[in-house]
Formats: sequence, structure tokens, C-alpha cells
Amino acid sequence: TATGDWAEPWDPANPADVEACTRKIEFAISWFADPIYHGKYPDSMVQQLGDRLPAWTAEDRALVHGSNDFYGMNHYCANYIRAKTGAPDPTDTAGNLEILLQNKAGEWIGPETQSAWLRPCALGFRKLLKWLSDRYGQPKIYVTENGTSLKGENDLPVDQLLRDEFRVQYFRDYIAAMADAYTLDGVDVRAYMAWSLMDNFEWAEGYETRFGVTYVDYENGQKRLPKESAKQIGKIFEQYIEKE
Repeated sequence: TATGDWAEPWDPANPADVEACTRKIEFAISWFADPIYHGKYPDSMVQQLGDRLPAWTAEDRALVHGSNDFYGMNHYCANYIRAKTGAPDPTDTAGNLEILLQNKAGEWIGPETQSAWLRPCALGFRKLLKWLSDRYGQPKIYVTENGTSLKGENDLPVDQLLRDEFRVQYFRDYIAAMADAYTLDGVDVRAYMAWSLMDNFEWAEGYETRFGVTYVDYENGQKRLPKESAKQIGKIFEQYIEKE
């Protein structure tokens, strides 16, 4: 499984920003996926990092190339990308670019959540699915993580917290985008797993940020209560299953 977000150019009229979007995805995703599917690192990484990348032996390549059964995809959001001018910093591992939440026109990539890095953009999900399918020869794709936090969710009374309509709408939009990628773009999506079944410890954000479709009461015996999103996500899938 590889984690990665979609990239839109900060200035669509600037070819450097457009090119930087591909480079951003390559540095985030293809760094790991290209060796498995193509037996080498992305050209953009080789160009910037040179001999700092590990060298491949024939044994390494034979072990890694073609070693997976499917592509596992963790995905949450999108960003605007602005190319940096000048030579990359020696410590840069992102592709000599800026990762932004607003574009040149001042437009946000999506609505605010509790996580500073996460602003939903469902169209970016569809675009990234198509990008991965094209780059890696239409692999079977399993969406292994997809979900959102809510601004201020942890501070809400429990009865309000359980009515997580923002999260429900996120799943509606993202599952619809995935359905379009499957039916209209020919992407071989096999499964979808929402993040997360339950509220949990979220990395640097700790217990302050909740991603679960199930509320966990951390202070009273870990009691669990389903949120509205837990009740709705199955219904969202049903409408697409019935259509098919």
C-alpha cells in the first residue's frame, strides 16, 4: 500500500507548475510503486537525487519487480503545487516544489477539517485513480484508507458528534468519484475501506483528531457508539450496487 494525494497546479497557465504536479506524485508514490511495476526509480527522482538513490543489483530487481498482487491505495485529499525556482535544496525529498492549500487565485482546494493537511477534493480521488491505472497498466486497486476528520469534532457534545454529516458527505462524494473512475474511466477498483472503523490515536494529532465512523469514549471504558456515517456508508454503496 502506498499513501498519496492528488496534485493540481498552483497556476494552471504555468507549465512549470503543471510539470511539478507529476513530479510531486512521483516523489510521493512512484518512489515506491515504480520499482515494483517498472523495476526502477522514477526518472524525475534520478535526475534530482542522482547517486543518493540506492543502486539496483540484478538480484534486487528480480526480487522487487512484479512482486505485488494488487495496488493498495491510501488517499485523503489534494493539494496545489507550485514549482520552486533554482536548484533543489540538498535535503529536499518532495521534488523541488511547494505544497499549498490555495491556488494563485486564492481558491482553497477544499473545505477545512480538523487536520491542517486535509482538505477534501473528491475529483482529485478520481483523477489519481486514473493516473495510477494509466501508469501501472490497469492494476487491481484496493482503496485501503479513505476518510476525513471534522473541524472541532472532539469538542462537540456526544449527541452532536454522532451526527457527522460532513463525514457522510465526504463518503458520498468520494465513493461517487470512485464509481466514476470505475464506470467511466475503466479503472479496476476492487474494494474500498473507509478510515476508520473507530476513532483512534492519529499519529502526531493523537486523540484530539477523530477519523472513525464509530465514536470511542476514551475516558469511560472505551465505550463505542456508531456515528451517522457508520449507518450511511453501506447505503451509499447499495445505490451503486443496484445500478450495476
